[in-house]
Amino acid sequence: ELRALEPLLQRQIDLSSLPRSDEVLLELCRSREGSHLFVFPFEGRFVHEGIGFLWAWRLARHRPSTVTVSVNDYGFELLAPKGYPFEELLDLHGDSLLAVDALEHDLEQAVNLSELCRRRFRAIAQVSGLISQSMPGQNKTGGQLQISAALLFDVFSKHEPDSLLLEQARREVLEEQLERPRLQAALERMAASRWRIERTARPGPLAFPLLVERLNNRLSNESLLERVQRLIAEAQRAEGL
Repeated sequence: ELRALEPLLQRQIDLSSLPRSDEVLLELCRSREGSHLFVFPFEGRFVHEGIGFLWAWRLARHRPSTVTVSVNDYGFELLAPKGYPFEELLDLHGDSLLAVDALEHDLEQAVNLSELCRRRFRAIAQVSGLISQSMPGQNKTGGQLQISAALLFDVFSKHEPDSLLLEQARREVLEEQLERPRLQAALERMAASRWRIERTARPGPLAFPLLVERLNNRLSNESLLERVQRLIAEAQRAEGL
């Protein structure tokens, strides 16, 4: 298996580098799509999703822009318009990107926490008996249950914002869906690690799957395979292959 990976690992070294266990690899590159920042903490998809949106929001506080986030098990990508100063912002505000003192507040701002809580509230409302799957002689559809839960969520949010049920939904989203404890531990580990920042001509083997992940979530009249083949062909032309 390792022998099969050798060409990819060598390719990664040629274009960028391989991080050691005490390092975090960050790659900066530009393309026709815009400015890319690839970060590889190797902490798992859910943690990377939280960190990706957190970084996008914290960076936009310093330099407002539209930032697209894509994630996988190895890392995350931030894509901004051409000319976005990722490197300058990392240099000036790197410490604040990893801050954990206001983590919950910033997460609430970075992700649509209200919408995530609304979705989680349905299960909590069912367990608590506020809504029922069925009544005598009548079964509710999934859509009807969702509407009932959404209405209850709005009523509680407006008239009883300190409700224990709302707090339960919020805690479950933060602790389970966003894995806040693991996310905080990952940020602390990244803060204690050396940042290896590489400027690359094009995305390498570690970054390429993140491009594919983003393409897979984009509507297009091309199939995913066609788009991936086009990216490979463009990279080969750029290298004269």
